[in-house]
Amino acid sequence: MPKNRRQVRLVIIACLLALIGLGAVVAWFFFAHLTLRVATGPMGSDGQKFFAAFVRTVVDAHPRVRLKIVPTADKEASEKALVAGEVDLAGVRSDMLTSTAAQTIAILRRDVVGLVIPPHASIEKIRDLTGKTLGLVQGPAGDERILDQILAYYQIPAQTLQRVVLAPGEIGPAIRQKRVAAMFALGPAGPGPLADVVTAMAKAGKGGLNILEIEAAEAIAQRFPILESVDIPAGAFGTAPLRPEDSVTTLSVTVRLVARASMSNYVAGEVARLLFATKATLPQVGSIEAPDTTVGAALPIHPGAAAYYNGDQPSLLEQFEDYFYLGAILVSLIGSGFAWMMSAWRDALSQD
Repeated sequence: MPKNRRQVRLVIIACLLALIGLGAVVAWFFFAHLTLRVATGPMGSDGQKFFAAFVRTVVDAHPRVRLKIVPTADKEASEKALVAGEVDLAGVRSDMLTSTAAQTIAILRRDVVGLVIPPHASIEKIRDLTGKTLGLVQGPAGDERILDQILAYYQIPAQTLQRVVLAPGEIGPAIRQKRVAAMFALGPAGPGPLADVVTAMAKAGKGGLNILEIEAAEAIAQRFPILESVDIPAGAFGTAPLRPEDSVTTLSVTVRLVARASMSNYVAGEVARLLFATKATLPQVGSIEAPDTTVGAALPIHPGAAAYYNGDQPSLLEQFEDYFYLGAILVSLIGSGFAWMMSAWRDALSQD
């Protein structure tokens, strides 16, 4: 076979291989499915129910993105699974975030601190808790850490406050028998553990109760950045009469959807977009918020989510253009290398 025909054939084969490679990239980019594993907490928990509903919505809104639910023992276990690379997303409470490998996509809800006081207790300020017996609802160990931070700020020695952990069904009897002077609970300002405590105490105390204000909430939040000052609106718990009667200043922690720092910016931005796109159709996401996008925030936000919130998220076409240009550069380099090889080959043949 003449040399020029052999060279032309080699060039054609190289071009075909380059086109096949580019076609494979295009097909993957536009038609491949992306599966994201989400740590949800225990089966039957609020987190698991939320993500189950969100998964169903995502199937319709973005068929290329698939979410796979991975139940975990608790929110602390969810973060550990994320850091270990066992999942891509996790719902974690802000006070349980210990690794910078977890970056915020969105705030799913706020859990507020509730110090609920029955009518028989003469407690008007936080310092009045000294020497009293405080009931705690069965829950994560992080709840007691938050209580310890509040006591530390008010310089109340932890040993001067007795604690009794109560199951939901034990709250009413403990109040009626005056075995506890107050109840400490953490939950949303609506249906949840805190609302259950308020309801149980309202029944046991025949409607009378008070929610203690944490007047130094702003200062405590500055000392412990994982906490935030927040107001519980009047009538948030829907008891009769309505409780609280007036707005109450307290502290809160945030339940966040976090992603691994290695997640691509485009995917993180898409997850944030999908969350906010479902607010109108999914009641469980009605309380989601955008996190603080300020550089240097106490809890880091994923750059891809920050781009979405700041209006800088690239479109799918822009993403493809980036890959296309990179591919064009790669093809150009391959072509230049091939031309150099052919030139070197011709020189070698001519010398023969």
